[in-house]
Amino acid sequence: MRYSDYVDYGKLDPFKKMALEKLSETFGAPKRLGIRVVPESLGEPASLFDFVEYDFMLAFVVEGLGTKNLIAEKMAINEKAHGRRFYEGIGQDVLATAVNELPCVGATPFGYGDEVAVGSSSWFDDRVKAEQFLKSLATGCRIAMVAAPCGETPALCDIISPEAASLSGSAIGLVRPKSRAMWGQGLKGDEIIYGIESSGIHANGITLARKIAENLPEGYFTELPDGKTLGEALLKPTHIYAPLIEDLWEQGVEIRYISNITGHGWRKIMRAKREFTYRISFVPEPPLELSFLQKLGGVSDEEAYQVWNMGVGYCIFSTKEFGEIIASKAERRGLRCYTLGHLVAGERKVVIEPKAITYFH
Repeated sequence: MRYSDYVDYGKLDPFKKMALEKLSETFGAPKRLGIRVVPESLGEPASLFDFVEYDFMLAFVVEGLGTKNLIAEKMAINEKAHGRRFYEGIGQDVLATAVNELPCVGATPFGYGDEVAVGSSSWFDDRVKAEQFLKSLATGCRIAMVAAPCGETPALCDIISPEAASLSGSAIGLVRPKSRAMWGQGLKGDEIIYGIESSGIHANGITLARKIAENLPEGYFTELPDGKTLGEALLKPTHIYAPLIEDLWEQGVEIRYISNITGHGWRKIMRAKREFTYRISFVPEPPLELSFLQKLGGVSDEEAYQVWNMGVGYCIFSTKEFGEIIASKAERRGLRCYTLGHLVAGERKVVIEPKAITYFH
């Protein structure tokens, strides 16, 4: 089974490129306020605004959850749910899609605004579901140390299915001092790639996971070898990595680049617009639910590692001397840190040696 049968990045990515081209004429508008769009940040996980007369920038990003909440909806209507709702982690998930992008350009998140777009206002009649979502969002905000003072709840009848909701949001972060801003310019080719563990599938490759799960006799209530249900495992909330990165900056760790392993999976390791080869010599065991789905869905390693995070949610590019500090700070945050590999001069590609996989740019 292939993800491209359902989601075609060959059509999505060109639209993003075209959007940058068509909207580039707007980039000069903030200059009247002494603010400039940082062109080098375009195409990075978040965009940077430089407040020219001051020693700070702001980073801004808009992200959506995708289809993960459909798992919660499908599970709730199953007779085995016994009236349960499954939105306990969804709020943190949608927040994480945005706030995890900000440290990738050197920013510390501080603000967030969510949008719950529904096909029918009756979606809000389920008070338990709504409260679970908002409680989870508040939990995520506490972890990320951000304020969420605004949001929007449009009812988009005839655009969104009446039973569904499109969950998304915007986040803003502070880059101070400006020297912390990064878009790959600091990479030299002598970096170690440190991988920080994921909590599970996070919010990417969900469509493929859903297609496999929904073809199983027990669906999301299929029991995994550890006794949990597949649906519950898939709904584990996404790790929020911003506090760890803040810890590392406070300790003086030299971070030269960060890749959030989201859409495109391990291809994201080579996101920086630089010509390096990323040699991966170690891969951790993937989360049980992902290896389970890979086996049942007949998903090849080549496909799995470019669709799912396979156990690594964040990649930090630094030097060998900071490895122990990164691992120690990660452990204090309850996160495992893996030394995945290193950069070398050469063609822009990711070489996953233990899996005999090469992804070219």
